[in-house]
Amino acid sequence: LKPGEPVVLQEGLCSQQLIKLLDEHIFGPDRDTYKAYAELRDIHEIPDIPQRLRALMDWLDTFSDTKNVAGQGGQLVLNMLREKQGVCAHKAEIFQLLCHYWGVQALQVKNVSHTFVEISPDGGLTWRQYQLGGGGQCSSDVTEPGWGYYRRPEDSVLKPPVDRKYTRSGQPEDGSDLKTKIKDGLEKLVQRFSKNQPASTEVMQQLKNNYCTFNRRPFKDSDAFTYDLPADWWILLSPQAFHQFGENIKDWESIIEKSAWNMENHWSNAQDTFNEGQLDNLFFVIQKKEIDLHYLNWLCELYHSAPQFLKYALLSILQMLSGRCDSSQLKKRVKLMLMSFPLSPGKLDLEDTNEGGRDKKEFSKRCINLVKTMTMSRSLLDRLSQHRIDQQLHHQPVGNSIIVPEKLMSGEAAFLNVSKSTSYKPIIFDCTSLQKQEVDDRVAVKIKSGIKSEIMEVSDNEKLAHTIKKIFFYWLAAHHIDNTNSPLWLMYSYKCYGATAQPFSNLFLMITNDGVNPIVKLKLPPERIKDYFNQPSAEVLQKDDLILLLDEFLSLIAT
Repeated sequence: LKPGEPVVLQEGLCSQQLIKLLDEHIFGPDRDTYKAYAELRDIHEIPDIPQRLRALMDWLDTFSDTKNVAGQGGQLVLNMLREKQGVCAHKAEIFQLLCHYWGVQALQVKNVSHTFVEISPDGGLTWRQYQLGGGGQCSSDVTEPGWGYYRRPEDSVLKPPVDRKYTRSGQPEDGSDLKTKIKDGLEKLVQRFSKNQPASTEVMQQLKNNYCTFNRRPFKDSDAFTYDLPADWWILLSPQAFHQFGENIKDWESIIEKSAWNMENHWSNAQDTFNEGQLDNLFFVIQKKEIDLHYLNWLCELYHSAPQFLKYALLSILQMLSGRCDSSQLKKRVKLMLMSFPLSPGKLDLEDTNEGGRDKKEFSKRCINLVKTMTMSRSLLDRLSQHRIDQQLHHQPVGNSIIVPEKLMSGEAAFLNVSKSTSYKPIIFDCTSLQKQEVDDRVAVKIKSGIKSEIMEVSDNEKLAHTIKKIFFYWLAAHHIDNTNSPLWLMYSYKCYGATAQPFSNLFLMITNDGVNPIVKLKLPPERIKDYFNQPSAEVLQKDDLILLLDEFLSLIAT
């Protein structure tokens, strides 16, 4: 950039963690006093952005690579800045971090032997290259940065990679041809990896080149392929693909990230689209490979920069596979991810009986009245009950009070009254893994063996199986004795919830997509669910609990 050239500054490029780190140690009023930090402050105070970036580039040129700088995450950033140590990859990372701190859009460009930075002065329309030099000859091992969460804006809104526009001579390759080549390339990977066979280096390289070329093209909103994932895109997340990425793994991570963000930003049902087909196929291929700790850790790294639909898929896989490996560190990492999984479910009305008019309302009343006559689950009530014993001393006998002699002799209140009370925990029904087919099968068996006449009478013109399921959910809700709030019902892969004691629209409470493998459905810890709804004392009932209760309910209505 030339001095005085305008630069569009953007918010949200830098994480709150990194802003806090740099403000606390380098740019804030209570900063550290190291010489290198003072030099950075001088650069920071240059008002003209192009001149500031030139000064930063010159400052990084004074770095050497004679020391092995230790540390992780934010501490490593500070150590490298203080010691002014690093080769091209380290300097490019630092240049990008500071650009984002100042609001300048910046990307790293890497190959096998070198790394440099490109910045955009106009919000991604054009890009300018900044070569920061290499590291020369090095006689000691220089630490590869373990930047942790300071690399990406975890505490701000993540943005997908911005399309670059390049000026090229000649006509660019037609987009439809590239689409066909990408689909063909992915299909070849599926054919090889499904047989647990490696793909050729030529196929991997050509697919990467096609994807990179395709992603650099300017697209129209009408070009659906830009935002939709090819049918075999999931294969890029497989352990077989991971082991073939090799030294190009950063390029492949960029391809995966960009494709996923395009899908997330332009399809409201991205999670359903991916989970109903691609996730199941991915699970099938994963089963053909031995569990690999490096692969699982790679999925963890992808998770942090992934959009919501891909977070769900990756965490589902990690939850399933981490239990089969011996790494306590990985299990702890996955547990932390489960406990921090982002939730923002929309609210659904499960009481809506207006659609069917008066008949539906009458049917709902019959179900409610029948449930009032039924026996509740003793095992569930025991889980929900909280017993309390209150003791009070009185000067006069009260009820069945007993005398405390030493109190009576000293003239104190000596009549002890003991009372017992019971309160009940609120309930959160986690129905996100409850399969409709599994419920239907159990109900069908019970109908064949015989159902009480009372159920038949309530059913009237409704289908018997439909009636039984509706009564079952009303019966579940009846166990919620806490009058301060309604029971909660989680559904649709944690994307929706309802709050009602009359779940009339119970179809929402079961998974109807039979193509979804229940093994790869995410199951959040009850503590995460209680924390989100701010109900620490609640009892969370998940699929296994609900199936046991269904069996208990069916035994109650059997002849």
